[in-house]
Amino acid sequence: MPLEDDRLKHAFGFAGIGRWEFSYKDRSLFLDSACRDLFEVSEAEASSQTALMARVAEEDRERAFGALDALSKDGEVYDETFRMNLPSGTERWLRGVARYRASEDGDTIIGVSFDVTTEQKLLADREMHLAEINHRIKNLFALVSAMISNASRESTDKAAMVDNLRGRVAALDRAHSLMLKTDVNQPVPLRALIDQILAPARGDQTIEMTGEEVLIPAKAATSLVLILHEWVTNSAKYGSLREKDGAIRIHWEPYENGVHLGWRERVPDYDTESSKGFGSSLIQAAAMQLRAEKVRRVEDGWLSIDMKLPLDGY
Repeated sequence: MPLEDDRLKHAFGFAGIGRWEFSYKDRSLFLDSACRDLFEVSEAEASSQTALMARVAEEDRERAFGALDALSKDGEVYDETFRMNLPSGTERWLRGVARYRASEDGDTIIGVSFDVTTEQKLLADREMHLAEINHRIKNLFALVSAMISNASRESTDKAAMVDNLRGRVAALDRAHSLMLKTDVNQPVPLRALIDQILAPARGDQTIEMTGEEVLIPAKAATSLVLILHEWVTNSAKYGSLREKDGAIRIHWEPYENGVHLGWRERVPDYDTESSKGFGSSLIQAAAMQLRAEKVRRVEDGWLSIDMKLPLDGY
């Protein structure tokens, strides 16, 4: 199909905007070269709606093409964003905008498509960050609740409880700062790291830590702190840190270029749903960043987590 204005054609192409048109009269489909590049179809394939449908991700296909089929009146607008399933494997989101045009010569849909991958990634990142912030806020409430419970059990009067809580709040602030710290240059002793994360929530519980000194590289510390913080928070919500007589055993053992870290705690009435929330996704993401291998199981009233953490390459 010839373009009415050659300058407009080049302007669209330079901007990465693909033009397309569908004719109801002869059921023909036209895509210009920019649009064919976006869909990764040949000129022959571009005339086939079936070929184009295959390029749209299956989960978005019905919505994207259903909205197009629903256009029936002059001036009605189509505006859909969808993911692509491309032969090259390229991650791409497209936005299609079109208008129904009724004419004595035959009704048509005239539209454009353009790449919105960057915008969609930014939106996804924003949603992830918001979810992470909400999750951390819930974790802080859980830890504050554990702090109050432990302080009330350990204190003999109001003044002692205030001092106890003040110390725990300060410890919580230090633990939270560890998760935000990205500019440290010195390695961190593993025992000190665990102590600092446990400090706000621990009380009279039995906590055993064994293992020779291991230094965690600064670049690995933030992700490891995130994992440890999730373990401590889950323990305060569902496990030993919410019980006066709770018990946690933490052991680590270095191996060539890494460390094996084991966490074992008594969980007599463990809630299996606790391992299916957003926190588990955060742990999984942090473990992937660390190249860590993690196994988690509950047996005979005990929760065991074994993690193999490589320390080379930092």
